[in-house]
Amino acid sequence: MNRYEAIIVVAAVALLSGCASTQHARDVHTSGFLAEYGSLLEPGKGDEEALLRYRNPKADWAAYHKILLEPVTIWDDPTSTLSGEQREDLQRLVDNFYHTLALKLSKDYEMVETPAPDAMRVQAAITHAEKGVTELTLVSKVSPQVRAVNLLWTFASGKPAFAGEVTIEFIVKDAQTGELLSAGCDRRVGGTNLFDREVFNSWGDVKNSLEFWTDASVYRLCVLRGGTNCVKP
Repeated sequence: MNRYEAIIVVAAVALLSGCASTQHARDVHTSGFLAEYGSLLEPGKGDEEALLRYRNPKADWAAYHKILLEPVTIWDDPTSTLSGEQREDLQRLVDNFYHTLALKLSKDYEMVETPAPDAMRVQAAITHAEKGVTELTLVSKVSPQVRAVNLLWTFASGKPAFAGEVTIEFIVKDAQTGELLSAGCDRRVGGTNLFDREVFNSWGDVKNSLEFWTDASVYRLCVLRGGTNCVKP
């Protein structure tokens, strides 16, 4: 079997795999979305928490039974190099993220459209996103030589070469009083997992990261309200 046949075989196996392939970035920078709340952020703990986060120590999370989930937006990034078409692609991913998050949260909370008693208002924005370079990403995962170099690059830079990335910021408030309950900023990058189902998708790392954040949000809220059946992402 020559090198190109090997790539095809590995890629076919990857398509059959359901394993996501992203990881926490080494650092993250906030945008203007969080406004004055950005100064409150501290390093998070564990992969399921944001890299930077604030949590109101007086918040009674078990008292909230409803969520007002605002549409997830794409925050204008002055450093973005996305074309109009690429921005449309990203918007589709963000819209799907919003609908999936709402669906999963609805299993534990009543979803409302206006402020109500015992409701949290959740706002989120994608503040930065980059596509991966599909062909080069695949080669870096298949070729032993390139893979070794990529591991060194990842160790030095905190991000695999050719991988995509995405940054999210969020604000959670009491829907009626406006009291800040939580805020955070997180950034995820593509990983080095060979069996990534999105291996042929240049937006795959962003898509996988959004899926991770969906499950991480459900898990973190479950833990905060004292749930006993919380499932880690």
